[in-house]
Amino acid sequence: MGLPEKIAVISDLHANFEALKVTVNWLAQHGIDHIICLGDIIGYNANPVEVTYLTHNRVRFSLKGNHERYVLGEEARGVKEEKLEVITWTREQLPAQYLDWLRSLPDYHLYEGVFLLAHGSPRDPDEYIFKKDAVKGSLQHMADYYPGIRICFFGHSHLPMCISRGRIESSFGETKTLPLDPNSTYLINPGSVGQPRDGVAKTSFGVMDTKRWRFTWVRLDYDHQQTGTRIRDMGLDASLATRLGRGK
Repeated sequence: MGLPEKIAVISDLHANFEALKVTVNWLAQHGIDHIICLGDIIGYNANPVEVTYLTHNRVRFSLKGNHERYVLGEEARGVKEEKLEVITWTREQLPAQYLDWLRSLPDYHLYEGVFLLAHGSPRDPDEYIFKKDAVKGSLQHMADYYPGIRICFFGHSHLPMCISRGRIESSFGETKTLPLDPNSTYLINPGSVGQPRDGVAKTSFGVMDTKRWRFTWVRLDYDHQQTGTRIRDMGLDASLATRLGRGK
């Protein structure tokens, strides 16, 4: 198939329909119809059916995240009670065909032989790339197991960032483009569509320009109050609604 000039990279949608609508509408307006998703389509928020449907129909390729695995039956070790309630509630909402589709998604994927897709880190689908050892270990894993692959797109932390040897860029409160060195290896997190945690209450996703070899983090306003209202209306924990307005 080959790579198109521009690829949208989205992650951690977390059943936030208002945020996902803003995201896909912006992409459509900019003529970008090639979308890949790094997992956590569901969880936390209250529109799992709508978000799963839209992802299934608009996204070219998706990974399975930890919240998909929880809903499909994997033990959610260390997860707080209010999140466990959402997992159970989500499982009850999704029809069998959606659960089957989520079950079919892989944990990792080498996309078109060019980009490694991961939810957590290149070496562990549940690892958060926060600390120095995770950064160093992930870059070394890329060198050892994916020589020649220059970019790993990852999610899970909900924090937009760009990591390379000797540099970590994490200031993406507004839309921002970074040029990439085609000879360097990068770990790139587009941020979270549905539950940003960098203190900015805006949906976050990215666009990879494969021709100019640069990546743009896109930040857009969305109606997080409507998302919060839906959470409360469904009887889910209200703290899941209030955190959206704080971007946490």
